[in-house]
Amino acid sequence: MSVYIKKLHIISFGQFENTSIDFTSGFNLIYGKNESGKSTIASFIEGILYGFDDGVRVRHFNKKQEIYRPINSYKYAGIAIFNKDGTDYRISRNFKNGEYEIYNLYTKEVVEAKASNLNYPGEFLLELPYEIYQNIISNYQAQESSDKARAKVVELIRNKDDYNFSASDAINILDNKLAEIGTNRAYTKPYAKTKAEIEEISSEILDLKSLRNETNKDFAKLYKNRDDIKNKSEKLKELKNARDAYRENVAYKNLEDEIKYKNELNYVDSELKKYEDLKIKENSTSDKKTENLSGKDLHKHYAFYILGSLLLIFLWRYFKQNYLLAIAIILPIMMIAIDKKDSNLSDDADKKYNDQRYIEYLKLINEREKILEILRVLENQDKTKDRSNIKQIQKLDIKDTELKIKRLENDLEELRKNNIYLERKLASAENQLNNEVDLVDKLNILEKNLKEMEKEIKAINLAKETIIELSKSTDADKKEFDRAISDLISTITKDKYSQISYDSELNPSIITNTGESLSIDKLSTGFYDQVNFALKFMINENKLDNFIIFDDAFINYDLDRLRLALFFLLDLANDRQIIYLTCHNREEEVLKNENIEFNKIDLEEI
Repeated sequence: MSVYIKKLHIISFGQFENTSIDFTSGFNLIYGKNESGKSTIASFIEGILYGFDDGVRVRHFNKKQEIYRPINSYKYAGIAIFNKDGTDYRISRNFKNGEYEIYNLYTKEVVEAKASNLNYPGEFLLELPYEIYQNIISNYQAQESSDKARAKVVELIRNKDDYNFSASDAINILDNKLAEIGTNRAYTKPYAKTKAEIEEISSEILDLKSLRNETNKDFAKLYKNRDDIKNKSEKLKELKNARDAYRENVAYKNLEDEIKYKNELNYVDSELKKYEDLKIKENSTSDKKTENLSGKDLHKHYAFYILGSLLLIFLWRYFKQNYLLAIAIILPIMMIAIDKKDSNLSDDADKKYNDQRYIEYLKLINEREKILEILRVLENQDKTKDRSNIKQIQKLDIKDTELKIKRLENDLEELRKNNIYLERKLASAENQLNNEVDLVDKLNILEKNLKEMEKEIKAINLAKETIIELSKSTDADKKEFDRAISDLISTITKDKYSQISYDSELNPSIITNTGESLSIDKLSTGFYDQVNFALKFMINENKLDNFIIFDDAFINYDLDRLRLALFFLLDLANDRQIIYLTCHNREEEVLKNENIEFNKIDLEEI
């Protein structure tokens, strides 16, 4: 036994107020005269389970809600205890607004439920929608089924395990689902769009991987450049410190000038070697000049020549020697020639002094004197300075140092420019690479979705094949169901009607024992009730495991038919709870005459 009612406690509902009713799990006979509240109890059970929502998920005005609203009480509520699979559940309902609570009496916990679904307690306990409850669980006299309810019942009959299943509807749903997923050619549907997006993102990720490899190389270059910058900066600092120390120390400066002028002196001396001949001739000419007389001495020299010549002439006149005359004549001429020759020699020397080469020679001499003078001054100045580190100064090549500094500065400038370029390039790449994780995650999700779609497509196709195969056995199941109903109807009617079957819309087709086929409009009210009972009995016996409520369902039965129907219900009560409401004594008399035990609830006594 799956679900049965243990107790009802009506706080205020219709004419009942603070009323409790206990039930057994078997056959329960509720007796009450007309207007005593039998239908109220049936409606209370229905209201506890499904509220007043007529199975619709939107709350709206309901006729029953107003019919059973208490007149003399502001309360409009009730409680029921149900047992499901051995566990007791207490359901409380406020009928004013439909609010409810499902409480597990075993775990002492409230069952989670969606408040907006007023039908949930019935769906939770019975696992049935309101339409099935209304047409199968709760039976009324001359009860008619709505089209929606009939469709639900048809599905219940057709399917062994799921009352809400239609093979044709399922195939249509599955085909629609396949259409929603799409194929490779349906470019606007999820399947093709997902594949296209996977290809696009995969291409982007591949590009990003290439970019990351290039970025790693750029990072290596950047780090190497930074190391080079650090090393060269340290070297540059050392060279600049040496240069600055050289510039700032006066001893360094004097040494620099001393070296400079000594180098210049060496150069001048080397150049003067080219004028050695001028230096020698200059000395000899100076000696001859010293031997020559000055202008005043020259007159004396000439006077000596004249006096000597006159003396020779005098001697010639005295001695009459011709050679004396000749000498007197030749001597002045020879002396003049000699003087002229000396004069020519003097003129040639003067010409050499005025020669350009000689001028250059003199310039070098003057330059040398100046350098020597500067070196003497530097020597005098340097005597007051500290020359303890003169060896270090001598080792420093200031020009080479300046050249190295310049080269290092150029190298550092190029390295820094290259690093700026690399840093900008890496920053740009980093912005792109930041999307790689998101792209990979998105790709994983898309690939997962694609696999799920492929699985779903495969499952849908498998489901379609399975449904088609199972549908082939529907006719056999339907024939067996029709046979069971026919046997029941034949028994109830004492073989008056031998066969009954239902079409796809659950419309009965009746065959009499004479072979005549009867349409539904030719059936009597009593027989229609019998057909309706037979259908619901077979459904409950074969499809459901819940309590069943009968409210004057057999009022049109004669005593024999009622007796047979009650026997079927008693057999049914071995597996499920039966709640039978009546205003007649016939049911009680039949049960007592057969010595059958049952639970009687007299509404006059509560």
